[in-house]
Amino acid sequence: MDNDSQSMVSRCDATTCRFNDDMNCTAGQIEVSLSGQTAHCLTFAPTESMSDTQSVSADNH
Repeated sequence: MDNDSQSMVSRCDATTCRFNDDMNCTAGQIEVSLSGQTAHCLTFAPTESMSDTQSVSADNH
């Protein structure tokens, strides 16, 4: 596959996703499904779960 046939995520509006950094997707790759005419990012991971993990780690130190 050449670079002309690859797509890039240019903007992410999912502000509660841990991969969203100032509206840019930082995930190494994403998986998207299509439901009707709406695309859904299957890579979405809420920031709350990451924060909970960090809090547990901090409490153990």
